[in-house]
Amino acid sequence: MRSLQKSVRELPNGYEFEFSPDSNTVQLVEEWAIGERACCPLFDIDMHLEREGGSLWLRLTGREGVKQFIQADGAA
Repeated sequence: MRSLQKSVRELPNGYEFEFSPDSNTVQLVEEWAIGERACCPLFDIDMHLEREGGSLWLRLTGREGVKQFIQADGAA
């Protein structure tokens, strides 16, 4: 999934990852989010599709320490 990322935004309590809004990528990101929620309940996971064919954004945030966990995992 990392190879599909277009950009990354750093947030105060996590990160936001930009993806193409094509249906295959949306489905892949959605499936990843479902799996991640099952194994790592410490995340707040938000998916946002921008209007008029804009980007898909995946936001991972959470309580203190989540941002460092994401960094350690190399996702950022």
